[in-house]
Amino acid sequence: MPQTMVLTWHADDGSRRVFSGQTALTLLVRPNDLDALGHVNNAVALEYLEAGRADWLVRRRMVPAEKIIAVVARIEVDYRVEVRGGEIEVRTELVEPTDGDFDVAGDTFLARFRQQIHRPDVARPAVEAVVTIAFVDARLRRAVTLQNYLDSINWSAVG
Repeated sequence: MPQTMVLTWHADDGSRRVFSGQTALTLLVRPNDLDALGHVNNAVALEYLEAGRADWLVRRRMVPAEKIIAVVARIEVDYRVEVRGGEIEVRTELVEPTDGDFDVAGDTFLARFRQQIHRPDVARPAVEAVVTIAFVDARLRRAVTLQNYLDSINWSAVG
């Protein structure tokens, strides 16, 4: 079993944020999520993963500003078990950067999440993914660092 990663970010004002642990989001498969074979379409599974990452951010009170956005740079996904109707659980965990990898000088440009979609009736994950996130200045349309992204969050507005 993978170890839980803990990332600590220290802001210029002395505040400290810790990003660790796995979240679990329960979703209901809608009838229109199913394809002609009666299982969740692969593109819909990617939407479930996106909902899981959004939930991960919200639970850490990381509501980003519109100035710098997190975008998917790469997805590695394995579809292992059919997902049909009913409830599913999306598990999301930040795996990179680790505290040792995080460079407060601003050289960290990517973050990676490990995600899984689980059916309640199957022990192993139905879908497994590693999602690489990059950060983009929305106005300039260029890559920026994770530090820039964290600095753009209005922490006082989110607690």
